[in-house]
Amino acid sequence: MIEATGLRVPDGPSTAQSFTVAAGEIHALLGRAGSGNTALLEAAAGLRRPLSGTVRVKGLDPYTDRDGLRLGGVWREGGLFPGLTVAQIVDAWCRWTFDPLTRDDALRRTGLTARSSTPFERLDAGERRVLDLTLALLNRSDVLLLDDPVAGLDTGTVHRIWTTLRALADTGTAILLTTRHPAEAAQADRTRTVDEPNTGTRAA
Repeated sequence: MIEATGLRVPDGPSTAQSFTVAAGEIHALLGRAGSGNTALLEAAAGLRRPLSGTVRVKGLDPYTDRDGLRLGGVWREGGLFPGLTVAQIVDAWCRWTFDPLTRDDALRRTGLTARSSTPFERLDAGERRVLDLTLALLNRSDVLLLDDPVAGLDTGTVHRIWTTLRALADTGTAILLTTRHPAEAAQADRTRTVDEPNTGTRAA
């Protein structure tokens, strides 16, 4: 689903990166702050043009052929939706999305159904991150790109998000995420340490 070969990007790691992510696999890019793992994720999303090497998503170049791909992304800063309820936010996103999931289906997949009438301002940090994930799924994404998705969240929310990610992977979704924490990376199927030479190993 995702294949990077000799990839170097602006603000990315000092060494070229090569990795693959298969359907139904969770692959973690592990790197400390400033290592460039977010830049690699942005290249996979088509937001950065590589300096050298290639990245392909389902065989396509995401920088030039992004419209042909169903990609979902959750970025570290997240979205801000003041004055709207969860249901209103999802409905608005659906109107901007070609062939979206229904609101009820999207909320069910991420466990937000009970919070559908809650105003955005009353969501805690974890619920806001889960809402970002819900929006990323609306276009029936078969590839998810997640930038440090559980950073700063409480243990219960971290467990909830990982349970959701594993359920999505079990349906065939390919997931590429970044993290600064080895313990989080160990929950992935594979881990790539991005600030070292290409010695990625399968997580325990």
